[in-house]
Amino acid sequence: MIKRTLLFLVLIFQLIGSYMQAQSLKIEYIAHAAFVIESSQGTRVVIDPYHSYRQMGFTFPEDIPADLVLITHPHYDHDGSQYFSKNTPIYRDAGLYRFNDVLVTGIASKHSFAEQIGKSGNQNYNTIWVVEIDGVKIAHLGDNEIPTTEEVQQLADVDYIIGHPRDAYYELFPNAVYIPNHYLLPEVTQHKNWMQPVDGWLTDKQGVVQLTTNTYTPIKGDTSAEILVFMPSNKVQEWSSEYYSALAFIKEGSEHEKASGDFDTIITAYDKAIQSAPFVMDGYYVKAVTLSRKQKHKEVISVLEQAFATVPDIDWGVEAKARALLAEAYVTANELTLAYHQYVWLRRHPRIVNRNTIEKATTYIKNYVENR
Repeated sequence: MIKRTLLFLVLIFQLIGSYMQAQSLKIEYIAHAAFVIESSQGTRVVIDPYHSYRQMGFTFPEDIPADLVLITHPHYDHDGSQYFSKNTPIYRDAGLYRFNDVLVTGIASKHSFAEQIGKSGNQNYNTIWVVEIDGVKIAHLGDNEIPTTEEVQQLADVDYIIGHPRDAYYELFPNAVYIPNHYLLPEVTQHKNWMQPVDGWLTDKQGVVQLTTNTYTPIKGDTSAEILVFMPSNKVQEWSSEYYSALAFIKEGSEHEKASGDFDTIITAYDKAIQSAPFVMDGYYVKAVTLSRKQKHKEVISVLEQAFATVPDIDWGVEAKARALLAEAYVTANELTLAYHQYVWLRRHPRIVNRNTIEKATTYIKNYVENR
């Protein structure tokens, strides 16, 4: 009887523990700059999902549920918003938003090197997001420039700061727990890019807590650490061998372009890239660009139409450039209505598409409608 009673009590405590854990506010790290903040009521806020097939070396998990998505800026490593349902609210612009038990504040800022980025018409904005849940404030800086005095004041009462592993950012927020992101993850991928692992930056830091999991339960006034380092999610997968092969063929074609310039050899390399990984845009796009340079506009149309019909997963930036290229090819081929539809798509995405392209699309749409 006593054993049964003890067993019953153990089960009760386990159930209570599971319930309390399910009801706790949680920060979940996916990889790179992607985080999920889940409230005690189960509301899930995804911040800066990345695109699976651009530079990172690993894919974004397919089964990340979200009630709303926050995007700091429209670059491939921060904007994989296409992975979520069209019914999921996606916020990009500064403002105050309320969703269930979550209060979200977007602070308008500038992307690092904003002036250089903006010279060619590319989007250079960055929105700092502050998510307030259960009395705890968590800020994600995105790729902002070093915060201004005004921005630091706006973030003065934040409990957790997610930012680049740079002293110039970290030292501005001595009263917050700092969560570095946006660094190389050699434990996930063999692929090398412009980033470095976080270990070097952590070398001389005090109060570093390296978690053995990708989740953490934050609290108001947390003093358990000055810096929290998360493990990436075990759902994150390295690129497939097929995609690595496609990248190798693209590199081969690019090298031929720089060296011999033999058109047939270049196109053959890009065709091999498409055959290796038909599920991504890379091979199609570089082939279309090469054909466009040779003014083979009908072939450009054929390649890009095939790509849009075949590829389920296209980065916003590449899609915008591909649609602009396709629109130009349609115009040259006198397929004016088809060009119009591409320019309409571009015009409908003003926070993603290059500003010069938006102006071109606006002019074309205006002339097309007037001349019908």
